[in-house]
Amino acid sequence: MNIVSLYLKLYIIKDLGYPDRYFDLAYAASMLVCLFFLPALGAMSDHVSSRKIFLFIFTTVCCGSLIAMAVVPPSWIFVLLILFAVANFAYEAGLPFYNTLLYSVAEGLHARYVSGVGVAMGYVGSIAGMVFVLPFVSGSIFGLKIPGIDGSGSTGAFVPTAVLFFVFALPLFFFVREHKHRTDRRFNLRKAYREVWDGLHSTRKYPGVLRFLVADYFFEDAAVTVIMNIGLYCSLVLGFTESSITLFLIVSTGSAVVGSWIIGKISERVSLKNMITAIVSGWIVALILFVVLENGTAIWILGSAVGILLGGLWTTTRPFLAELVPHDELGRFYGIFSLSGRSAAMVGPLVWTGVVYFLNAQNPIGKSIVSSLSLSPAAAQAMPYRVAIVTIALLMAVGLFIFRKVPHTRKLGHV
Repeated sequence: MNIVSLYLKLYIIKDLGYPDRYFDLAYAASMLVCLFFLPALGAMSDHVSSRKIFLFIFTTVCCGSLIAMAVVPPSWIFVLLILFAVANFAYEAGLPFYNTLLYSVAEGLHARYVSGVGVAMGYVGSIAGMVFVLPFVSGSIFGLKIPGIDGSGSTGAFVPTAVLFFVFALPLFFFVREHKHRTDRRFNLRKAYREVWDGLHSTRKYPGVLRFLVADYFFEDAAVTVIMNIGLYCSLVLGFTESSITLFLIVSTGSAVVGSWIIGKISERVSLKNMITAIVSGWIVALILFVVLENGTAIWILGSAVGILLGGLWTTTRPFLAELVPHDELGRFYGIFSLSGRSAAMVGPLVWTGVVYFLNAQNPIGKSIVSSLSLSPAAAQAMPYRVAIVTIALLMAVGLFIFRKVPHTRKLGHV
């Protein structure tokens, strides 16, 4: 939340004066690396004796890279982007190991609920993170001056975020006990890639898995792109101040906390496929309304709606995949799940930045549109971003069309 959604992109664009594609390309590059490594790491997680060791290593690398970002001189933009790419890769690389731990703390239908609680607590952490770093950014919390702390702008968020990330990760390393699973000391990356390849072939053995992964590609594409650009959209299109953006994200994230918990609880009793269909349909409607509505109150309500839908999407898709495949192959399929999600996360930002670039009033296409529609300067600046939101809604619609033929998962009570 602090780095990807809120401060880094604004720092690059507003403080350093670089175009937003600098951030988008660095993010896409880190996702490209994830595309090659995460599926194999997921396969490895089925065979290593301790998944927490790998999770600890990647968490430490992520936090160390964030701290290094804080001391990079403003002129070293490429060093900053490389460090961000490393931090983002390390964060993503830990997820296959983290996801498989779900079934170390919950079983059967109860895992659906625990997935919702986990997502909700993640958003509680996002809210806490945004509030705790505010003094280091602006010197105050919503106008309340904090003695002894002088705000140092967007870069002031980097070190506190790293420290908080590490501290909040510690309970997992100390208190979560892993279930025993098959191990293979001779297992290596070569074997891991072979397992991933075999896993892609074996999706035919488990009906609906491949179709679900393709549909999720479009869901993730849209969701990640919105997360990355919501702060920038609020600033450049809606005219929010930095404090208003933070408060907007806190309110939206608070809604995600409640929504994740409620959706996780409901998911114990209803079809996950029906839940995902409803959630994605809500995404499409909410994104279109974001473009056409300008009323301030409506925008805040929509922000809360998107927060609920975002939490619901991540609450339901993880257990949905787990119910489509055998649990002793979860790591491998979560790795393939990462392959789908991370390739989407690589393409989505490039789609967004491509739309914004070509429709910018400084480029021939954008200049022609602005001229033909007689747009004001403010409307001309907002137009590329509004079209980009519509593009994201279309990606969601494509994913929903593919998802409609995925079968329902296990019958309730027979997990």
